[in-house]
Amino acid sequence: MKNLFGALVLAAGVALAAAPASAQTVLRMANWLPPQHPLFAEIIKPWGEKVGEVTDGRVVVEVLDAPLGPPPAHYDFAANGVADIVFGVHAYTPGRFKVTTLAELSFLCEKSAYLSPAWWRVYQAHFAKLDEHRGTKLLGLWVHGPGQLWTRDRDVSTLASIKGSKIRVGGGFAQDVAKALEVVPIQSPVTKAYEILSGGVADGITFPAESVTAFKIDEVLDQGLIVEGGLYTASMFLVMNGPKWDSLADEDKQAIESISGEALAVIAGDVWDRADQKAFDIMKEKGNITLVTPSDSELAALKTAIKPYQDAVLARISESGVDGQMVYDALVAEIAKVKAGN
Repeated sequence: MKNLFGALVLAAGVALAAAPASAQTVLRMANWLPPQHPLFAEIIKPWGEKVGEVTDGRVVVEVLDAPLGPPPAHYDFAANGVADIVFGVHAYTPGRFKVTTLAELSFLCEKSAYLSPAWWRVYQAHFAKLDEHRGTKLLGLWVHGPGQLWTRDRDVSTLASIKGSKIRVGGGFAQDVAKALEVVPIQSPVTKAYEILSGGVADGITFPAESVTAFKIDEVLDQGLIVEGGLYTASMFLVMNGPKWDSLADEDKQAIESISGEALAVIAGDVWDRADQKAFDIMKEKGNITLVTPSDSELAALKTAIKPYQDAVLARISESGVDGQMVYDALVAEIAKVKAGN
């Protein structure tokens, strides 16, 4: 009997040793950016670290060692469960997100710190019901800073002088801005920006200020058209695989939501604005790029040229069942509230 009791105690001890002290959920995050890029280093990575903190270690985010594929593929990686968490740019997958172009429209982004929280509020109030992020849990929305026009050996002071220039443009509403300016759009990966500008393949590029210095193309540019509110911006997202989110305990869901959504938009906006300001400081210090502000008459002409494209975006949004003009006005109102500190 004594030997039997000892065996049972030993077996119980082995079982307890084999069982973890507490269950821990590891969420695999895919990253397609260099580790030092502000979007990853100052927005995404710190958010992932906070997940572990606010859940008292019950949920941790583990960044995968290598990209799973090109940036446009990442949303599907989350939706299909290839990765648990991904971030990306809505315009990288044309046609999938039909209403997110709203946040990309011209003249809205005085600062990312104003537009990003406002965008989250408006999306949740008017667009969440459309379920465009189906298959995932939407955890964050934000925008980069004002997108502007930068050129080499091309005057940007008038629409007439810009017309016909070859400009590398990204996706989303930046494509419509290119049409409005009557420039020749050049399609090229952002990593080739320096090459196509220095080689004369393109006369310029549309970029937020941060990217001009980040990709070192300030060395091959000499003018920048700086429009208040920006010519465009880019809407970005952070999502988690839907079933993985559903599997989390309610306590952990609430903790993660407390550092996501509008709270994350506020942080993201501040990061982008500081990065833009740093870039402008570098440009001013070097003195090699002339920053041009359009005259009142040129700004009016610019707004007139862009308006039909903006109206087309609002019309497409209306086709989704949400009044485009109404939601645009709501976004403008929310931006004003955020700017006023509300």
